[in-house]
Amino acid sequence: MNRYKLSFISFCLVSSLYGCSDTQTTLDEAAEETEVLEETEVVESAEDFQLPSSIQMEDIPGGLFVMGGTTREDDAPESSITVSDFKISATEITNQQYIDFLNQALLNDWILVELQETIDPCGAYEEYMVVATEKASSSGEIYLQLGETGGCTSDGHAEHTNNKSWIAYNLDDNAFEIIDEAKSDWPVNWVKWHGANAFAKFYGVSLPTEAQWEYAAKGGLHLEYPTDDGSLDEYKANYNGDTPGVLNEEGHSVAVASYAPNAYGLYDMGGNVWEWCLDYYDPAFYTDATTDPVNEIPADEDEKRVRRGGSWNYHSATLLTYARASDFENRGNNHFGFRIASGS
Repeated sequence: MNRYKLSFISFCLVSSLYGCSDTQTTLDEAAEETEVLEETEVVESAEDFQLPSSIQMEDIPGGLFVMGGTTREDDAPESSITVSDFKISATEITNQQYIDFLNQALLNDWILVELQETIDPCGAYEEYMVVATEKASSSGEIYLQLGETGGCTSDGHAEHTNNKSWIAYNLDDNAFEIIDEAKSDWPVNWVKWHGANAFAKFYGVSLPTEAQWEYAAKGGLHLEYPTDDGSLDEYKANYNGDTPGVLNEEGHSVAVASYAPNAYGLYDMGGNVWEWCLDYYDPAFYTDATTDPVNEIPADEDEKRVRRGGSWNYHSATLLTYARASDFENRGNNHFGFRIASGS
């Protein structure tokens, strides 16, 4: 794959519909290209895009359930919550599905690629990022870190090679592509909340609300863990044992649907990668007798969003169906992913 040519990367990507070359485009050529662009139909509305057929949506019948339970942080008091019928994707969104979105978004001027500095426990380094244009959701925000280094663990160890982002941009073809075909059905990682939310908006759907996510995870059976029978062991989910803070140097995500689904036909609701939800995080948000709650107002200046389900490098307590967690909208790493939802 031809490496990125930084000297003209911004022009090439913002003008991806025009085509680009190493030589400077003359004003006359640019004017001609603008006329061609004006005659080209560019899809402006996400309603014009069909959800890829590879994404299977499962029907979830609504109902009343007890949301919450006993957590270490005491941030999930039990509340009687009602949710309406909805649909949720059977699996986490995969690398290939996200690549398909990126290529459509690029053609419709939603995104560009920029070289930006990023910092992790190993220090500062430069990495290519997918950034939203003014046309897109969360304009100016980073959606995804592209594949290269993979970064470092929180204690400064180099990440396992399988934990990098598997999506790259090919300048010759003006397209995003998978680095390793064997990882095409792995969940997309390194995706920030903005990138997950943009994917959903592009296809006219949504991230699941936290209440929808927990209701679906319980499988209609009020399960403790979101597995086929509510129990948890190494054969039911991809996670990191029962003890917090243990480094798993060989751990990484795996192909979606590698384990049995829960009663609603949903895979990997526990483990593999954390899943972004629509809501802002608030430890005291939920109250009894609420229908379809969604927290659209930040609880504090941190403005953290909910993530659910635990991941390959987190311990079992984070996989409980009622365990809560949160993070900044602009944070993404090798264990953050998402799935999507919609009304019935």
